[in-house]
Amino acid sequence: MKSKVLKYISKKIAALYWGYLKKEIDDFVINSQKKYFKNIGDNVIFKAGGTIYHPENLSIGSHVRIGDNCFIMAIGGVEIGEGTIISRNVCIHSGNHDYKSKISVPYDDKYITKKIKIGKAVWIGQNVNILPGIKIGDGAIIGMGTTISKNVEAGDIVVGNGQRIIGKRDLNNLETLLNNELFFSKEFPNL
Repeated sequence: MKSKVLKYISKKIAALYWGYLKKEIDDFVINSQKKYFKNIGDNVIFKAGGTIYHPENLSIGSHVRIGDNCFIMAIGGVEIGEGTIISRNVCIHSGNHDYKSKISVPYDDKYITKKIKIGKAVWIGQNVNILPGIKIGDGAIIGMGTTISKNVEAGDIVVGNGQRIIGKRDLNNLETLLNNELFFSKEFPNL
């Protein structure tokens, strides 16, 4: 019994240590890429486990939070407005393979690139996918698991398959909050 308990405890300690070590490594990789970003504002925090390709095409405003395990392919350019919150496991892809290739299938080695522009104070939920060429307006909310394949207007609340609009923020209130730069990550910098 005692050896089983010790074995269990040692496995838990190893898992905790590995989780801590992995976070430290991921933080180092993301932070070492920041100097290559096209632009990065103040008070930008990346959580652990993210991947960024083509950081030279990535612009991030101030007071932005990017959650665990996010994937950003900025080959076609990605702009993230200030005060935006991006949850974990979000995929932002500004390029795609050319499936109309005449030289190979299912695609060739060329990318079709289209810039993505995410406005100010946008809230993007967990497991969202954003396709090339998309514009998301200021203050929009994108619900968990949504694939964004068409533009989203300012203040729209969008969820699910088919990108349904289920509501809209009060645009007058949104404008007041944006004009006064009352971003969550600015007001609560330690959260």
